Amino acid sequence: MSSQASSPTSPASIMEEISTRTMSDVVKDFNTEELIYYLVRKNLKLDKDNIKILRKEKISGLTFFELTEEKFRSIGLAVGPATILAKFIEGLSQKLRNYSSLKTLDNLKEMLHRNKVNGEDITNIKQFTPIFEEISDDDKAFKHCMEDIILKLSNVETMTDANEATHCEFISAILHASIAIAKKLTSQDIFIVLQKDVSGKDATGE
Repeated sequence: MSSQASSPTSPASIMEEISTRTMSDVVKDFNTEELIYYLVRKNLKLDKDNIKILRKEKISGLTFFELTEEKFRSIGLAVGPATILAKFIEGLSQKLRNYSSLKTLDNLKEMLHRNKVNGEDITNIKQFTPIFEEISDDDKAFKHCMEDIILKLSNVETMTDANEATHCEFISAILHASIAIAKKLTSQDIFIVLQKDVSGKDATGE
């Protein structure tokens, strides 16, 4: 049995769409709350009072592009945030490529060179030598991992042409189990750092 239900746009889907379209095209489709979320993620140093003004004035993505520094001032924003937002709008028309489009080493080196990073040094990073450890079948984390994978497989109709989202469903179980086991073997604090959106003048992506 399958069901389809409409749901509000999630933050993750917002950032994914930004990676594949012209920035201004995406932002113009935002409602007020989506716009606020996006601006906060961009770390423009907007405080609660600034956010309150944008919410009160019901500034959507489409109206956002009609605002100048003077108009921002007229709705109550101080000089600082008004200037920042006006400058930010100027740069939104730039179309950015996704980091995942950097398919070759030459592409990567070119981007790093433009950002004054020596790409040659990256290729010289010494690779670690893996150490193999025996894991007991009774290990709690291992058992939980296998049970989770078996459960997910029983709920998936087919694995043919599985996409990245499907892969992540299973990778997540293995990753968490591996970290739990590594913590126990090494007595070290090991944590997962979740994906973060990174945008620059050359590219954008997670």
